[in-house]
Amino acid sequence: MNKSIVSVPSKLLSVLFLSLFFVACSTTKYLQKDSTLLDKVSIKGNDTKLSNTDLRAYLAQKPNTMMLGIVKFKLGTYSLSGRDTTKFINRILRNIGEPPVEFDTLLIGDTERAIEKVLVNRGYLDAKVTSEYKTKKRKTNVEYYINSGDMYKIRYFSFDIDDDSVLSILNRHYTINSLEGQDLDVNQLNNIRDNIAKIFRQNGYYKVQKDIFVFRADTVGQNKNVDLYITIADQYRDSTAFSDVFTKRIIDNIYIYCYETLDISEIAYDTVHFAGYTIIYNSKRQIFYPRFLIDKVFFKSGQLYNEKSIERTTANFSSIAAIKYVNVAFTEKEGRLLDCNIFLLPSEKYGYSVGLEANTNSGSTIGAAVNLGFSDKNLFHRAETFKIDGRISYDLFRRSEDVFRHSISAGSDISLVIPKLFLPYFKEDFRLRHGATTKFSVNYTYQTHPDFERAILNTSFGYQWRSRRWQYGVDLADFSYIKVDSISEWFLRTNPNLLPTFEDHLVLKTVFSFATANTTRTKARNNYSFRGRLSFGGNLFYLANMAFDQEKVDGKYRFFGIPFAQFAKFDFNYSYNMYISSKLRMVYHAMFGIGIPYLNATILPFEEKFFAGGSNSMRGWGARTLGPGSFYSITDSYLSQNGDIKMELNAEARFKLFWVLEGALFVDAGNVWTIKKYDNLEGSNLSFDGGKFMRDIALGYGLGLRFDFNYFLIRFDLGLKLYDPRYEAEEERWAIGSRYGGGKGKRIDSVGTLQFAIGYPF
Repeated sequence: MNKSIVSVPSKLLSVLFLSLFFVACSTTKYLQKDSTLLDKVSIKGNDTKLSNTDLRAYLAQKPNTMMLGIVKFKLGTYSLSGRDTTKFINRILRNIGEPPVEFDTLLIGDTERAIEKVLVNRGYLDAKVTSEYKTKKRKTNVEYYINSGDMYKIRYFSFDIDDDSVLSILNRHYTINSLEGQDLDVNQLNNIRDNIAKIFRQNGYYKVQKDIFVFRADTVGQNKNVDLYITIADQYRDSTAFSDVFTKRIIDNIYIYCYETLDISEIAYDTVHFAGYTIIYNSKRQIFYPRFLIDKVFFKSGQLYNEKSIERTTANFSSIAAIKYVNVAFTEKEGRLLDCNIFLLPSEKYGYSVGLEANTNSGSTIGAAVNLGFSDKNLFHRAETFKIDGRISYDLFRRSEDVFRHSISAGSDISLVIPKLFLPYFKEDFRLRHGATTKFSVNYTYQTHPDFERAILNTSFGYQWRSRRWQYGVDLADFSYIKVDSISEWFLRTNPNLLPTFEDHLVLKTVFSFATANTTRTKARNNYSFRGRLSFGGNLFYLANMAFDQEKVDGKYRFFGIPFAQFAKFDFNYSYNMYISSKLRMVYHAMFGIGIPYLNATILPFEEKFFAGGSNSMRGWGARTLGPGSFYSITDSYLSQNGDIKMELNAEARFKLFWVLEGALFVDAGNVWTIKKYDNLEGSNLSFDGGKFMRDIALGYGLGLRFDFNYFLIRFDLGLKLYDPRYEAEEERWAIGSRYGGGKGKRIDSVGTLQFAIGYPF
């Protein structure tokens, strides 16, 4: 078994090179007579602020797609097909593949004009684009040459508008020459027009759009400089048109249509007039109660139209899981009045979820977990989300040459999220403006293992809210009671440092969390996400002991006779998703965490420790089987393989293959460490002496296959070890060498692990 796994990397390379050879052959097989293959397109002489990748988006004709920028896999697959399309295999190869792109000279001019236009729009008013192409063996290479000239700059900026009321609003946000020295970028100027129109719509001017404002540029006598003026478009200079657009509007009637379907022709079963709003239902039941609905609306009848209030109302409804669709529209009436129509479509009331995770390797370790979930998104007709989740996991393992053993963990979680902040002394405006919610949860887990049996009861109470792009949370009270039913003599003998965490104890912590992401911005090619968490445990129990002058029992303070843990913990995750092309993305991930026990604790609670390895971590290792540090565990037991500190870096190339299939190549680096030294965990502590820290960094790599069905993704990752810090000799740490793990017959663990999971790892 070990021999076959050691040869995995070399076999993979052999298969890869063989595939590249076949794919590279006969790519011109299906070209039409007298036509050539568009093989390569290059852009030369580009010294502008736009990258070649940006300019390639304007190519009128692009070569066949390349996998990882190396090989035209889809073209090669298509070329492997036979000409008889009645045969099943030929149809499959053609569906998977991509026909050759035949070079078209007419499209060269289209590309030149398109690139020139985009350069002019970005301030290079003198830009010229030329091209040439060469053909050899029915393959054509095209080169485009950029002569951009100098970029034009804005020398002077002002307004050319006669109306004082319009000027007064503009002058509050823009000053003369506020754009001086900036690039003459049409995209940026359009953004300014958008922003100006939005400013007016936030001040009651419902009909103002960006096309009302135009820029007038004067380049006469300037040396690559432009004098820029904002003025009113000709079609709006007429006094009647101008007055119609620049008249403030007042909101009159507000109608909320709470429909089972968006077909407004349906007969309204119920119309409710409540606090100045009219709510119309087209079902026999009130899907949402009237008070709940109007609490989510940020404007009232009689107020000036304000687009910011409209956007906040839309965002407020959109953030609620029980609402699938929301639209706010206005109807003009005589005079200055507007009627508002808010259309709401509820989500499916009940939801179900299934989660699967598995891993296996040749070291006779098998792990699997199943999660089942049920949710009611509108329990009491105020968009309360009630969830019940169940989880069961199973691990089969053995210690060195020991017999197979197994462990089972089963548990359930019940939670209720209420879209309201139950907290006194906070203004109602804050509760509404920031989409605040209150969450209650209860969790019970029972674990049976050859070395212990224990139960964990947890309950928590906290809040969540958002501010701009940030999401915040605080669990005011997260309480756990850990009851240990049994523990083996072998465990006590081999893991004495863990004894405080495997006795009955309490954990009461407060958790602060914060997260942000730009993934919701549809125009953003490069996306990022950041999540952080800070928690403090045991301080309230400690203060209670101090206040009542309690004595320590067996060296620890207790609460109702049960010892409690005291600690501080911080961790964060950062991911960056980089757009390379429509077929390729690079994703980078960084994680760091640290937990420090203090005062009434000498070690972190086991539930607060960090683990490495698994489908979302170091994928060359099984779940929770890496580290800590260079510690050599002959059992691969997660009981001893955990730490107080974790660092991890991951990089992954994700590329489209065909149909719903997506490929991936990845590298992982990281480990966990303990803060203190332990006699039974030699090499586990974090230390920078003698280069130990760098030698403790584990390295892995691998390839993955994913099935992306849009709503969910099934992932298979084959993780391979590259550098394993557990072995003492340097040559035994490199998994690609014959001496890895002491050589044939001595190594107890595997070189590779097959990971299965739902969703991306990060």
